[in-house]
Amino acid sequence: MDITGHTAEKPMNVKNVGLFKRLAICLTENPNAVIVLFGAYFLIQTIVRQMVPPALRIDEAQQILFSQWLALGYDAQPPLYNWYQQAVFAVFGTSMATLALAKNFILFLTFAVFAKTAELVLENKRFVVVATMALFTIPQVFWQAQRDLTHTAMLMLTFALLLYTSIRLIQRPTVMGYILVGLVAGLGMLSKYNFALALPAVLFAVLLHPQGRARVFDRRFLLTILVSVIVFLPHVFWLIDNLGFASEVTLKRMAEDAPENRFLQVGRGLGRFVAGSLIIFAIPSVLLALSARGQIWKSKTPSSPWLRFFLHYFIAVSILMTLVILMTTMTELRDRWLLPLLLPFPILAVLVLEQHLADVDRFLVRFLPIPLIMLVLVPVALLLSQPVMALLGKTSSSNYDWQAFRQHVVEKEGISPSVIVTPNWPAGGNLRFIFPDVPVATTIYDDYDPPFTISDEHPALFVWTGNDAGAPTLTQWLEGQLNADVKGFQTSVLDVPLYYPVKDKALRFNYALVKPSNIEK
Repeated sequence: MDITGHTAEKPMNVKNVGLFKRLAICLTENPNAVIVLFGAYFLIQTIVRQMVPPALRIDEAQQILFSQWLALGYDAQPPLYNWYQQAVFAVFGTSMATLALAKNFILFLTFAVFAKTAELVLENKRFVVVATMALFTIPQVFWQAQRDLTHTAMLMLTFALLLYTSIRLIQRPTVMGYILVGLVAGLGMLSKYNFALALPAVLFAVLLHPQGRARVFDRRFLLTILVSVIVFLPHVFWLIDNLGFASEVTLKRMAEDAPENRFLQVGRGLGRFVAGSLIIFAIPSVLLALSARGQIWKSKTPSSPWLRFFLHYFIAVSILMTLVILMTTMTELRDRWLLPLLLPFPILAVLVLEQHLADVDRFLVRFLPIPLIMLVLVPVALLLSQPVMALLGKTSSSNYDWQAFRQHVVEKEGISPSVIVTPNWPAGGNLRFIFPDVPVATTIYDDYDPPFTISDEHPALFVWTGNDAGAPTLTQWLEGQLNADVKGFQTSVLDVPLYYPVKDKALRFNYALVKPSNIEK
């Protein structure tokens, strides 16, 4: 036993073990090794993003579009990720590299903080790598979060930080600790609004911890509340004036395909909550269970206070989600919305294993190779996803060739626009990306009014994709900016093959030029 009274951890025997399993064993010898591993992994993912089609995905396009102006709020999501991305662009420039680096750095920090949180609560430090790797096996983490999600990635990080700072405060109460919890709570509310559900759930778990109640009733806890309010308050002012705009899209999504009967609405909402949770829990649970099969279990040991802490957290989340569904009759719950709230599940599962698992070495050698193989396969899958889909005849917005449109407009037709107007943010972000020196406005964000002057050499450029009639709404926007009538312009059509060609499929661009001759005061 060591001086703390804990049983000393024996290094795992690496003899008669294959090379790949030896790598897994090496990761267990130092909890920081898994952080280094994920640092390398997300650096590779940053490089991979440069090697796939340069079309911006939905969230990426939004970041590029919003980088044109700084505001206290933008749309249905809080602005923390937008501010962060703007800061990255301001320092390192706007490019695919800085876009991908910003996102992957947030994901790396999430895994790093998650690993340090596991280290705080696990007695056997070899289990730290298990908890961190189990997090990676969640589909919404290893696939969805790495393909697009931005605000959700920021929420994952702020929630991981909330767990870490709260547990650290329980273990070591300091004035700075109280301030940090308040700072993280405020930033969490600026990352995504459903962070508001995580706060009372964590508070409930803290209150039921043996030392937690003393931390909450300490007068220094007022510092936590004050700092969190100060951080979130500026956005509140924007939210008061834009509550309808900020909530409209989310409320529509929450009520998609809702039955008319209230009882059925509640039942469907609860069913979606259970199903979404199971989707998140399924793969790590199965992998951990299969790796522990046939093991000799320890005799009953005293329950860890941290095991109870995380159990209380999940009980609180379940109660809160049930109350929200009952009050709002929410029927649509997407698993990515639940992901940040259920993020601690791998730590809870590993705490259970730590209490009962007898042969740790055998378990580690069984489990760790699986996520290590996934670390190799996921970047390869991302590289191959678009060409494989193209071979199968399937189209995707990630396979659009926006650069071909720019080459046609600039190089073939010699157009140098003073402003570009488009109906939505996916098109707006992609157009801003390929025309970095031209302001791009969309008809859905009326708080951005870029300065521009229309001339024969630098006309206004209307752009919309598909077969929809986008000209009328774009005309209304420009007329509002100029306080004049816009008439007589001609619309051109350009069909561009996809980046990876698909038979009989093309992206249709509709575009029109507005020159001084088309403007009537």
